[in-house]
Amino acid sequence: MFRLSLRTVRFRWRSFLATFVAMGLAGVIMTAGGAMMETGLRAVLPAQRLNAAPIVVAGNGQYEQAGSPVAHLSERVRVDASLAGELSSLPGVDKAVVDWSFAAAALKDGKPVGKKEQSFGHGWQSAALMPYQLTEGKAPTAPGEVVLDAGVAREAGAGAGGKIDVALKGGTRAFTVTGVAEPTGQAVESSLFFSEADAKRFAPVQGEADAIGLLVKPGTDVSALEQQVDQAIADSGAITLTGDERGKAEYADVDMTDLIVIAGLLVALALMVGILGVASTLSLSFQQRMKEMATLRAIGATPRQVRRMVVGETVSISLVATALAALPGLAAGKWLFDALTDTGIAPEGFVFYRGWLPTTVACVVALISSATAAIIAGRRSALAKPTEALAEEGEQKLRLGKVRLISAVICFLISANLWYVALNLVTGPLIASPSTFASIFFAVGLALLGPVISRALTKVFGPLLQSVTGLSGYLAALNARARAVRMAAVITPVMLLTGIATANLYLISTESSVKSVYTETLVSDAVLRGGPDGLEPGTLEKVRALPEVETAAEFVASTGFIEAPKDPWGNKDLEGWQLLGYTPDAAAAVGAAKEAEGKLADLEGNSVAIAKEFSKELKAGIGDTLTVRFGDGNTEKLNIVALVEAKTSFETIMMSADTLAKHTRGTLPSHIVVAPKSGVDDTELAAALGKVTAQLPGTEVVDRDRLTDAFAHHLGAQALVSYLMIGTLLGYITISVMNSLWLAVRGRTREFGLQRLTGATRAQVMRMMAYEGGMTAGIGILLGTLVAPMTLIPFSLARADSLTPTGPVWMYFATIGFAALLTVGATLVPAWQALKVRPLEAAAPA
Repeated sequence: MFRLSLRTVRFRWRSFLATFVAMGLAGVIMTAGGAMMETGLRAVLPAQRLNAAPIVVAGNGQYEQAGSPVAHLSERVRVDASLAGELSSLPGVDKAVVDWSFAAAALKDGKPVGKKEQSFGHGWQSAALMPYQLTEGKAPTAPGEVVLDAGVAREAGAGAGGKIDVALKGGTRAFTVTGVAEPTGQAVESSLFFSEADAKRFAPVQGEADAIGLLVKPGTDVSALEQQVDQAIADSGAITLTGDERGKAEYADVDMTDLIVIAGLLVALALMVGILGVASTLSLSFQQRMKEMATLRAIGATPRQVRRMVVGETVSISLVATALAALPGLAAGKWLFDALTDTGIAPEGFVFYRGWLPTTVACVVALISSATAAIIAGRRSALAKPTEALAEEGEQKLRLGKVRLISAVICFLISANLWYVALNLVTGPLIASPSTFASIFFAVGLALLGPVISRALTKVFGPLLQSVTGLSGYLAALNARARAVRMAAVITPVMLLTGIATANLYLISTESSVKSVYTETLVSDAVLRGGPDGLEPGTLEKVRALPEVETAAEFVASTGFIEAPKDPWGNKDLEGWQLLGYTPDAAAAVGAAKEAEGKLADLEGNSVAIAKEFSKELKAGIGDTLTVRFGDGNTEKLNIVALVEAKTSFETIMMSADTLAKHTRGTLPSHIVVAPKSGVDDTELAAALGKVTAQLPGTEVVDRDRLTDAFAHHLGAQALVSYLMIGTLLGYITISVMNSLWLAVRGRTREFGLQRLTGATRAQVMRMMAYEGGMTAGIGILLGTLVAPMTLIPFSLARADSLTPTGPVWMYFATIGFAALLTVGATLVPAWQALKVRPLEAAAPA
């Protein structure tokens, strides 16, 4: 039967063209998603600034807690600098270089130069870790001296012997430029090198370094030395990095979880949509070949042999299509990966991995999915009795098998279970995942019941169409009712197009709109934002001294995990709890939160405020203690002194700004929020704050939305990525719709010929097809509109406390308008081409 399959494909290649295109596109998307997933799992991030050190000792940014997935700590986890002494004494180590790192930016006319957000200061001895080479002047040896990298020196117009202002530790300091250094490799940051005394003084945490790089003697066995290093640091909590893993020490705050989740979601969606799309295309193809199947049955072929032929045809097409999709798939994956890099989800310098594994897996998955689709689509043709199949030129008999019915029920049950998960077991943005898959399984269930739904809806819409459009509409309704099974195959991709696009567009708009919940209680829209290293000590007093200001509070944001007592909410999501720090005596006045019990003014020292509803489930209240793991890996026991009101899914843990700031990368507060005096509006307040920013280079006055970005910065990037994913999938679904309609309409050439011979004009046939396309689009849009709420209702309830999503209504109308135009257009174009054939030739038996 396999040889027969190959011959069938050879002589009926036009009939299989739609399937070939569908499988090829599915292969492209799955290869792209697989390549991104492998990239995230391998996490190949070659060392840049630490490239000359074969072994790097750094803090461990991975956080493991029993019963929870491995998470990534959000702040820089540092290492004890005193380990350098012991490490330098190991055999084979030439030098153990302590890398002190802190935010520092050179200023020109009061404005930062270089890579601004990626501008850091280091001790001069760290220059040996790339290495950097002096091209001008000499190394800094005394306090107040600095060496600039060549890029910074050019932008600042500075050279050896000159003076330069540097923004660091929240303020501005003047330094003497003693030299200029050129990197020997690719530098992804701007670097300023200070004397060792200054580097230790400016380090965020005294006695703790970002990393220790080991320079080894010639001929040293690095693998053996790595084992000795592991033993030496066994009790310190640090980790040993070699090879490409050394890059993790430079990008310690980079978490690849988002990339892996995005890639996994893309592959899963592509797989589900691919199976449905290919199944619908194959279903149409097999239905049009019923006479051929019946002939095979009549001459003795068994249903099993017919099924083997069908699967063989599909698999052979899939092999070729997926093989040809490998290179375009990797190119598409690289394009998506570059988009992720631009949004900050993947760091600059991260290596996109073009391995054999994603292509191989995509081929295997494509083969399995195509065979599955062929079995689903060809089951009816294989089981049909020869006499029934040969007579099946009129109205199609509707037979819904037990397997299809049971499968549909299972899909609906899975969808309902995912609804329960979304509403009860997950919180925050993670709700999107079970909600999305709930709609997908619901769509699969509808697709399995497609023929029944199609027949029922055509009976409803047919008379309505006939009453409005007359004879052409009457013929369209008859055709739709007679071809309910084939129509269901066309409706499925239209349903997917409408449902997936609507759900994802409103999911993004809802998540983006609700981020303001974090800051909606603030009394003012004007916020003072510090530079990359935070705000200089004493800035709060300057702001409070302004005549327009009633009071003000420092603000810090980070994430962390509750270790004790056991968190009933599983630490919110993979990123942990949102931690917010305010100056206690002004927290309530600036609108940090509404107090339910206790006072925010009591948030002094090791104290904390939690949401009232969470305290009930945690079974801990005022006077109890929480053990919190901060983003820098350190833990503290914090006493609960207040309970606050919080919107469901937006609960946070609040503490003093001083307590939280010392566990962030810069150890300084990042913002100041203000309560204005009575009668002072936001414009006047912003102008007053501008007087402070004029004295502090790198600071600026922003609104509350920019404050939200301090702890919801991922939303913009995730929105862009979601749009890219939607565009990719919708492109595939769009082509699937066109494939299905082309196949369905081109198979009716004989029918059109007979209509022409009985007196119908081309215009009448085209009107009939336009009405058929409109009915197909209407039913697909209706089902898609039923699919979308399966994602949007649980997500909107959890995130916006509303049954309806947030977003402009035009997005929905644009979606259904596109689906309608696409469906009608893809119906009329092949019909117009079919009508070019002379009626006698078209009506002739095949």
